[in-house]
Amino acid sequence: MSQSLPNIQSGGSLMLSWQVKDRHVLVIGGGSVGLSRVNHLLEADAKVTVVSKQVHSTLRRYGEIEMLESVEARGFQMKDLQMYEEISREDLLKLDLSKPESLDKVDDFDRNQKFALVLVCINDHVLAKQIYYRCKQLGLNVNLADRPDDCDFYFGSVYRRGSLQIMISTNGKSPRLCNRLKNFKIKPMFDSLDISNAVENLGYLRDKLRAEVHPGDDSRTIEERMEWNRKITDFYSIEDWCEMDTNDVEQILKQYPELPQLGTTN
Repeated sequence: MSQSLPNIQSGGSLMLSWQVKDRHVLVIGGGSVGLSRVNHLLEADAKVTVVSKQVHSTLRRYGEIEMLESVEARGFQMKDLQMYEEISREDLLKLDLSKPESLDKVDDFDRNQKFALVLVCINDHVLAKQIYYRCKQLGLNVNLADRPDDCDFYFGSVYRRGSLQIMISTNGKSPRLCNRLKNFKIKPMFDSLDISNAVENLGYLRDKLRAEVHPGDDSRTIEERMEWNRKITDFYSIEDWCEMDTNDVEQILKQYPELPQLGTTN
């Protein structure tokens, strides 16, 4: 008996929640586009460095109140792409990975020295292209504003309510449409619900289930937790999860591995 295969629709992007918390990110260009990029990065808790001759007043203010790692009000130099690197890449490749201290050095380079992302927001297309290829030489992930063919990743339009983030992307074809979909379709749909509370309730349930109710790292235990978590999440409506509090979640957890009676949380 042949197994049915999923319907694969090619031509999309791999949608990821990229973790840049406490990682260095370089933004080249300090205008309105650069400001928009910086705002996204600050919400992701990145350590942002801005390099630009002209710096938006808001970015200057960010620098003054130490929201940014650094604001370099000058022209870009290619060496800026490695401004925080303390160990040479040649020496990094020579490290003996069987030694714990070598692993620590690699980890420190990746987390504290190398740029996790490079965002280019300048009108000089010749320079932007040169930066793109230098990033390729250095193995850095780069985005050139309004140049989708020269991007390792795109910025979509993001709707956020607390921990909930929904990103809409047209794969670089129409950012404006993404913005309109967010404001006129998604926002009205979710603004009437306390989605943040629902996310916190389900996060609390998942953490408590893993740490106290049914702990363990073996494959069977993990599978049992995941299966019950899936069922209990679907058991109640989205509106129910929005309206519950921690006491309600505690009552649900007490009934593990069973499901509650429909319509009750106690």
